Amino acid sequence: MVNLKAASPEPSALIAFPLSTAQKWILPNGLTVIVQEDHSAPVASVQAWCATGSIDEDQHLGAGLSHILEHMLFKGTNTRSANQIAQSIQDVGGYINAYTSFDRTVFWIDVPKDGVGTALEVLSDAMMNSSLPPDEYNKEQEVIRREFAMGMDDPDRMASLLLFGTAYQRHPYRFPVIGELEIYNQLTQEQVMQYYKTRYVPNNLIFVVVGDVDAEKVRQQLGDLFKPYPEKSLKPVFIPSEPPQLGRREVHREFSTELTHLAMAWHIPEVTSPDVPALDLLSTILGDGRSSRLYRRVREEAGLAFGISAFSYTPGDPGLFGIDATLDPK
Repeated sequence: MVNLKAASPEPSALIAFPLSTAQKWILPNGLTVIVQEDHSAPVASVQAWCATGSIDEDQHLGAGLSHILEHMLFKGTNTRSANQIAQSIQDVGGYINAYTSFDRTVFWIDVPKDGVGTALEVLSDAMMNSSLPPDEYNKEQEVIRREFAMGMDDPDRMASLLLFGTAYQRHPYRFPVIGELEIYNQLTQEQVMQYYKTRYVPNNLIFVVVGDVDAEKVRQQLGDLFKPYPEKSLKPVFIPSEPPQLGRREVHREFSTELTHLAMAWHIPEVTSPDVPALDLLSTILGDGRSSRLYRRVREEAGLAFGISAFSYTPGDPGLFGIDATLDPK
């Protein structure tokens, strides 16, 4: 067991960071378990993090494999149907959901404390035994295609896609997490299953539980649930570095909308850089809310935009510092 403790900060009169009391274990098969006990309310969040996202899709890069699995892993396993999964969580008063990012896929169940055992069972089963039933797969294909269509109709979404596709010429961040429709349409269920089998292995999973729980009991239950599953070798995925940008890049797209959407960005370091806190603070000062500098100067005083904001995006590889604005097309 390892106790996760925050690094001792320099003395400060402004900010005092409490020590973390989270407990961490790495089981013999490589599964990582992190538990933070919090007995302030009789609830808990049970999460399974898989260290695979849209940048890890290798020869199917741009297909949205990780996003498909986000949709599919609660749709049936070798021992539970989609209805049984949903009913078991409903019976304990839980809420189930998931999301996909560039470098991770996260599934979570929020439950009253008495439902933690059930949540761990359901999540463990989904991580290791999903069957991707053909009927459910066909249904979700259409759901995802509707997501594509909705994104194409959203000017903010399109501006974001154009921004990342322009800022990144070589790195997989150039592809949206959902993928590109032309590549997505070429996928088969067998290819999705193969990706699932190679990436959803104990040594690529992290279970995080926070709430009114007994940390040792959580560790023991996960140890029992994952005992049948040995560690497996993970095929390395080559992620090309983004080459230095040598000049300004600009792209324009005609869109059926009453307003113009402007997005601009600059390359910044990855999340491990010591500059990240300063960049986060800068984005807040410049463009977070009505009291921010850009909002007051550009919208309130100069009247040049209907809305303006800033962001600092720092994933595992170098990210972007950006400004978004909504303008009168004239």
